[in-house]
Amino acid sequence: MRLVPEEAAIGTLNPDAELIAARNALVESDAKFQTLADALPHMVWSTLPDGYHDYYNAQWYEFTGVTPGSTDGDEWNGMFHPDDQPRAWERWRKSLASGELYEIEYRLRHRSGAYRWTLGRALPVRTPDGQIVRWIGTCTDIHDAKEQAARNEILSRELSHRIKNIFAVISGLVGM
Repeated sequence: MRLVPEEAAIGTLNPDAELIAARNALVESDAKFQTLADALPHMVWSTLPDGYHDYYNAQWYEFTGVTPGSTDGDEWNGMFHPDDQPRAWERWRKSLASGELYEIEYRLRHRSGAYRWTLGRALPVRTPDGQIVRWIGTCTDIHDAKEQAARNEILSRELSHRIKNIFAVISGLVGM
């Protein structure tokens, strides 16, 4: 910040210089946030205190393939599998009303048109007196992990069934 000569003696800053410095700091801070949010391997979003979605990072648009701004407000709900929409809305409304953690698994429409399992999470940002000023959330693609867990469950049940059959045969042989 530059001091104007006549103000230098009294140590005050030029109001225009202060405004320019504040704007530059805001632009720099915004650029840092944007870089951070877009570098994360998660979809990042934010809402106003009432739940109005007003920000999505580049990962959201990459995953969904939607036009920027097309999922603002309540339009994000259209990205969920139709069977998951009522449950997602119910959970989101509960978090908005209570201020508690939002966490849910749902199927989110991928740019390919297929629905993929996603973990959605959000926390409120609060003022020192506890007032919610914003919600910051993420969506994480967990589809492959859920499919692997389902395959492991099927394999586990099959192995259990086969082991029981082997023990039944052994028990029969012992009984003979």
